[in-house]
Amino acid sequence: MIWLAHSAKRDRLAQTYQDHIGRAVSEAKRMATDATLGLPHAEAFVEMVALATEFHDMGKLDDDNQRVLAAPTGKPLPCEHVDAGVKHLFGLGSHTASYAGMLAYSHHRGLPNVPAQQARPKTEMWRGDESSQRFLCADIIARTRANLPEYLRRHQDVLQAGSSKVSPERYAPTTLDLRLGLSCLADADHGDTARHYGEPMQEAPKLLASDRLAVLDAYVSSLAKQKRDREQEKVRTEARQALYTACRNANTSPAVYACDSPVGSGKTTAVMAHLLQAATDKGLHRIFVVLPYTNIIDQSVKTYRKALCLNGEVPEQVVAAHHHKSDFSDPLTRELTTRWHMPVVVTTAVQFFETLANQNPSDLRKLHRVARSAIFIDEAHAALPAHLWPLAWKWLRCLAEKWGCHIVLGSGSLANFWSLPDFYEKKLVDGKDVCQKPITLPNLANTEVQSRLTDIESRRVEYRLHSDPMGLDVLVDFIGLLPGPRLVVLNTVQTAAVVAKAIAEKWGRDKVEHLSTALTPDDRLSTLACIQARLNCANDHFNGDWVLVATSLVEAGVDLSFRSGVRELSGLANLLQLSGRVNRHGEHDCAEVWSIKLDTSCGLKGHTRMKIPAGILTDMYAKKQVDSAHCTEALRREIREQSNNTLIDTLFQAEHAKDYPTVSEKFKVIDSETVTALVPGHVLDAIRQGQRLDWHTLQMHCVQIWANRKLDFALTEMPGYPGLYAWDLEYDNFIGYMRGALKADQVKSGAVQIV
Repeated sequence: MIWLAHSAKRDRLAQTYQDHIGRAVSEAKRMATDATLGLPHAEAFVEMVALATEFHDMGKLDDDNQRVLAAPTGKPLPCEHVDAGVKHLFGLGSHTASYAGMLAYSHHRGLPNVPAQQARPKTEMWRGDESSQRFLCADIIARTRANLPEYLRRHQDVLQAGSSKVSPERYAPTTLDLRLGLSCLADADHGDTARHYGEPMQEAPKLLASDRLAVLDAYVSSLAKQKRDREQEKVRTEARQALYTACRNANTSPAVYACDSPVGSGKTTAVMAHLLQAATDKGLHRIFVVLPYTNIIDQSVKTYRKALCLNGEVPEQVVAAHHHKSDFSDPLTRELTTRWHMPVVVTTAVQFFETLANQNPSDLRKLHRVARSAIFIDEAHAALPAHLWPLAWKWLRCLAEKWGCHIVLGSGSLANFWSLPDFYEKKLVDGKDVCQKPITLPNLANTEVQSRLTDIESRRVEYRLHSDPMGLDVLVDFIGLLPGPRLVVLNTVQTAAVVAKAIAEKWGRDKVEHLSTALTPDDRLSTLACIQARLNCANDHFNGDWVLVATSLVEAGVDLSFRSGVRELSGLANLLQLSGRVNRHGEHDCAEVWSIKLDTSCGLKGHTRMKIPAGILTDMYAKKQVDSAHCTEALRREIREQSNNTLIDTLFQAEHAKDYPTVSEKFKVIDSETVTALVPGHVLDAIRQGQRLDWHTLQMHCVQIWANRKLDFALTEMPGYPGLYAWDLEYDNFIGYMRGALKADQVKSGAVQIV
């Protein structure tokens, strides 16, 4: 008898159970071994993953399921196929096997709320052993109990295996361990299914860290030589070279480092040199660069592809750029999932940390590739909301201490949050809440280099506060009085679009550029190239008399230098980062950076999350504390004044209890649900004409729209692309989807339409 795992589809024959399970187990063991090579818990972790993978589909051997697999009806399998393997694993009497059962249970449903399952009435659950309980409907329980011996006999006959033998070792995986375990199972399961149905599974080049470090050294050396030829940059170039040397030669024994060096000091290449050296010394197989904004990804990827590729390599296969979230759990769009399998992965904080927090197998599928990797959390001040950092810090420490990772936290305005008691989980000791003692991180830049960079930084900009709220007309006039070119950063996408449009109407479109997430990644790239060209052109037609209006996505990690800066009041770290785009290379003796307040009328929209940070910054202006030395104090005050300690404790408690759904739900980097929408153009037209497009092409022409505005903007879901919508309102390459959104809002309010 030939037992099946998957039905025939399109031009592909059905896949046998023997083929699928055999290949999936082999691949899952390989992934688990790669993730744990040389680590103390390797054997138990690999065994747990292998057991879960071997038995995850055993219920498909049920006669009713086999009939449907042989002659598919388009409907789900009639019998629950997960339950049989789970019951078998729970019954083996081993902690490792019980946790394997939990992974098998989760390979479609996702990781469960363990406390809720354990609290079910006994009539609604069965016991695998005295410590494991699981809810099931009574008919499923009865069918599994009656047929399990036959399922197991068929399973063993097909695989030519005897009864499963498990080690007596007591393995107590952490919540993160179980996410990584499900990642290996899901990737092996989905990957083998995709392979069988003919979907391409391209292999990536190896990291080859020492070879790439040599290439990077040559790149940085040539860059430094070019800049030393320009006298005004000589001092800064020498300081950057000193930072590069310090980072490259730093001891790689510590697992976690800070890199607190001013903006424009060359962290992008300096920290990469350190990570490559750490990868060489520790045998790491991948490098992750985690950034807060997609436009920084574009710039960083461009640099890394120039600086890290070996002869003959295709840059896109060496450095992966993972923009906004584009993973789709539906099988029709699973091909769009980015798998983090390149040697260098540049991704967003949203993707990286929400993957660590996730419960769903489709989202967790790529997570195992983080193990035994070097990780750079760049612009860490902007990576996460304050209340998410404590749990994220716990995960990062676990990755460093248990999963062989080497981590660097970097920023030009880095708050030493790891030194604050609020960022550590409270534990009950003698009836009292006691926090783990905060730690001190070593800094990649030694004292001499830090002092040198700080001295240069102190002479670059002057911070000033305009305390009177400004309406739209007053703001436009104020901007016009400042020396150009000018950079204006505002707190919301809508405000940035309204201000950019007002300037274009008053001064002319050629005197203003606009950059925000209202534009697609493709249009942001084009706009950024235009901005860089204007800044680099000594004979600019407007002689610098123009302005860039942007949101916070431009204030970190972008190599731009303006004459003046304006920042809507927000947090101290935001202001310091914005200043890094003003007089960046010390072209002028000094430059002004203004903090302003807005009168939220005439289309100017406030950001509620900025109220408390803005108040703290106003107070720091009064106390003359506007500098990087006070970033940690500003963060401490934000946590206390926003009453975030309750949120922090809730996340810690849910994580400790293995309440995966709660952690996944509450750990949101962007605290509002968005949907992905394709804007008008050739990509949307191609899909409507029936073409299938790859994930990269799609994401470059998409924007993120608040989910609660779907009806307002009449978003329609794309047939064949669940979770992907069409933006059918107006869109242009100046203010993006806000062109249509502003019109729609004015029509809704009965105001005169924007033209």
